[in-house]
Amino acid sequence: MATCEHCGTPFSPAREDERFCCKGCECVHDLIHATGHDRFYELRRNAVLAPVKGRPFEDPELDWLEQAAARAEEEAAEAGRPARLDCRVEGLSCVACVWLVERLFEQQPGAVRAVSNPARGSLRLEWRPGETRLPEFARELVSFGYTPVPAGVGSGHQEGTGLAARTGLCFAFALNAMGFSLPHYLGMPDDFEFAGLFRLIAFISATLSMLVGGAWFISRAWRALRARTIHIDLPIALGLVTAYLGSIVGWASGHRELLYFDFVSTFVFLMLGGRWLQTIAVEKNRGRMARRSPVAASYPGPDGELALEKIAVGDAFDLAPGKALPVAATLGAEQAEVSLEWIHGEPEPVPVGPGTRLPAGAILLSRRPARFRADETWADSLLSRLTAETASEHGSPGLQRILRAYLSAVIVVGVAGFIAWLPRGGTPDALQVMISIFVVSCPCALGIAIPFADERATQLACRTGVFVRRSSLWSRLRRVRQLVFDKTGTLTLERPVLDNPAAVEALDDAAATALVTLTSGSCHPQARTLLESLGSRGQRLLASKPRTEVREQPGCGVEATVDGVRWALGRPGWRAAGDAGATLLSSGGDPVAAFRFHDALRPDTAAILDWARRRGLTLHLLSGDHPDKVARFAAELGFEPARAHGGLSPDDKARLLGELGGSDTLYLGDGANDSLAFDRALVTGTPVADRSLLEQKADFFTLGSGLAWLPDLFRIAASRSAGIHRAFAFTVAYNLVAVAICLAGAMNPLLAAVLMPLSSLGSLALVNSAKLALPGKSVHPRVADPTTPWQNPPPMPGASSSAC
Repeated sequence: MATCEHCGTPFSPAREDERFCCKGCECVHDLIHATGHDRFYELRRNAVLAPVKGRPFEDPELDWLEQAAARAEEEAAEAGRPARLDCRVEGLSCVACVWLVERLFEQQPGAVRAVSNPARGSLRLEWRPGETRLPEFARELVSFGYTPVPAGVGSGHQEGTGLAARTGLCFAFALNAMGFSLPHYLGMPDDFEFAGLFRLIAFISATLSMLVGGAWFISRAWRALRARTIHIDLPIALGLVTAYLGSIVGWASGHRELLYFDFVSTFVFLMLGGRWLQTIAVEKNRGRMARRSPVAASYPGPDGELALEKIAVGDAFDLAPGKALPVAATLGAEQAEVSLEWIHGEPEPVPVGPGTRLPAGAILLSRRPARFRADETWADSLLSRLTAETASEHGSPGLQRILRAYLSAVIVVGVAGFIAWLPRGGTPDALQVMISIFVVSCPCALGIAIPFADERATQLACRTGVFVRRSSLWSRLRRVRQLVFDKTGTLTLERPVLDNPAAVEALDDAAATALVTLTSGSCHPQARTLLESLGSRGQRLLASKPRTEVREQPGCGVEATVDGVRWALGRPGWRAAGDAGATLLSSGGDPVAAFRFHDALRPDTAAILDWARRRGLTLHLLSGDHPDKVARFAAELGFEPARAHGGLSPDDKARLLGELGGSDTLYLGDGANDSLAFDRALVTGTPVADRSLLEQKADFFTLGSGLAWLPDLFRIAASRSAGIHRAFAFTVAYNLVAVAICLAGAMNPLLAAVLMPLSSLGSLALVNSAKLALPGKSVHPRVADPTTPWQNPPPMPGASSSAC
């Protein structure tokens, strides 16, 4: 395993001298050094960033930015202040990113200041109206691997923001409660002048803690009960309500031994802090992919914008390049080129002519918008079903059983203690024993330890290139016994690999300028591969030339006039000798270079599948590709023929996953045709590609090119489980001792207030003692050539070597 010099992600190099995990990281690394921003790497230190991938080579949609900047300047002119704009930035994740983004903005004419928040991926810009061109700054950001998007995009999961506010308030309440309860513990007499005031402040602090923080746990516990499940929030809520109500009874009756106001406030703060810690890590990962969905919210039509939900049969609308067709529709009078990879997994572009009926989910690859006429409504669309939201979290049956037993034991022991003490000390003493049992039996240790373990595991997974979106992943991953793979884009790379990169490197500046002109802004997979092969050289050449109009002929190629010379890329009607099927670059009709491509496995695929078999996992392959192609592919990778299925529709995949049981499956897929199967699987993951959809639905996503992260993910889950088991054993021992003290009548609020944080610290220490294996050393044999083609599929007529 090697480590990328730019982002720090471990990867499997194809060559011994390979230094970067992707072309995007290499391009940004070169640009940072060329522009004198080397301090970026000093600030990054050991932080692991998300791989850049293809972001520097994208042609971002910036119409929204021009409109937002114009509105901001109008408001600033009226208010007599600098213009301000808030946005989100994909790729913003550490202090080095903050320094670079702010430094780039400071170099813009008229810039006032930039303020970044890597935890939220947000950026606030201030500038003098009329002096700063934000679209130009945005394009520069993109070249450094950061994609700006509107402030509302990708920010739907903001529970962490609310928890942070609740935690901060409850910290203040806990300080007040403890501060005004301490004099009682130090012997302050009841007739002291301010004794009543101190108790009142402690009561108010506990009440505010219950309203701000306790209500959060109580509402979640109530929702779980209504759904007939038991959540860890239920014993937390039980302890809080018992301690709070018991304290009110003790305050009213004058029994100081029942006053747990400080316990209530401190407990709420600790539980909220643990839950906030657990939430911020996954929310940061959810916000990493902030770009807009290939399915738009509205589409331009003859009479203005047409909302997605309002599309009716017969409505005409325009589809932008790179966007997915929302409904089955008929192409208008022009020719176009589309990708059907979301439907059946086949990656080859398909040229289509006027009047062609296309299914929902077809992605437009042409450079210009195309006019379609809807054949169905959004409600009837297959894509509507594939993009529908589903339940996001799955409970753990094991934890459910443990919580039922735990709650039953606590209630039985508490009631038994009350009955046993009733004849001996009367109602006050019996009530004190029961309340103290309910209070000290709150799973405070686990309430802190589990979120801490989840956050620690999530952060470590980031270092392997895996970004967890749901904290419940870790407990579910331990139950996985079957691995189900999609084929295209999951086991294979999402784009074809260039066989002869030396042909790109050998181009002179004129030819390289022509090639970057012809491929820039294209959605065609081969064009994207060629553009990335040009790397930082191509980006410099593109920036030095004015924009040139590129003409395309779907299925054949593209052409443009650069510096007075006509250049073409694709199949212009001839083929060079020995290069049948190659994509050709020509100048004035004369061949300049021929580029050959192949579909390739992801690095380490064969080795990872061998690791999974040794682990005892059952492997399945579900694909929309032709059954014969899938059978050959499966045989080469050692899948059992009965467990490899091709020619599957989205419904077929979901049905087969249901037949497998789904309760012990990890499904890895990348297309919209995997969406229904995702709904049936226990754990889901997706590699993020150019036009991804499932990263908003999966439990985790990856940005690297290989599969070496898979063993690391299972090892992290095992180490986390070991830490949780240690904390659980400690909690059981602690509860036995604490309950024994309660039954002996020796428990009091001061002792409970001391034992609670001590038990939490003990559980955290035990979780921390579970050594989570750090990535960096391969646990599987290295694949000699990770880009070895598994087959050379026949090209679709006029499509496979087009570079529109």
